[in-house]
Amino acid sequence: DPAPEKLAAVLDALGLGASEVLAAQDLHNGPHWLGLLLPDVPTVLSLSPDHAALKRLGVKVGVAARRQSPSGLIRRASREARAFASHEDDTDLEVRGFAAPVGIAEDPVTGSLNASLAQWLIEDGHMPGRYRARQGTALGRAGEVFIQQDEAGQVWVGGDVADCIRGEVTL
Repeated sequence: DPAPEKLAAVLDALGLGASEVLAAQDLHNGPHWLGLLLPDVPTVLSLSPDHAALKRLGVKVGVAARRQSPSGLIRRASREARAFASHEDDTDLEVRGFAAPVGIAEDPVTGSLNASLAQWLIEDGHMPGRYRARQGTALGRAGEVFIQQDEAGQVWVGGDVADCIRGEVTL
């Protein structure tokens, strides 16, 4: 669990109150992150962090919220649900990664953060062993990350890539 003083300072930098956080966890899988589980996607997307404060604190922060599933009355498989579903609501978790201490205000898609979040959220029962996360929505660069935990408990992270730059270097 994160130290209470550290958590309070990070929440202040994010403009959040303690009552707005469902769970918090220090995450380490190589890179270190402070993970926060928030109650809903609109709260995650509305954050406007004080990046200078996060940089001073030396804390990279990953925030996430589980996306609400469609009503049981109209399931995704139905014609009505497909007609009214937007592309933005077809993932299970919304993620944002703030990495001011390493010079990145917000990363559009972060494999290490999603891996750490998955290990924590699956272990604590907040997410199933297989889900899809969306990150980068607030930047207009939404990417989709595929998470799967295998029978041995190993978490695998994957996604599709769109080549934007291609080059060659000769040394």
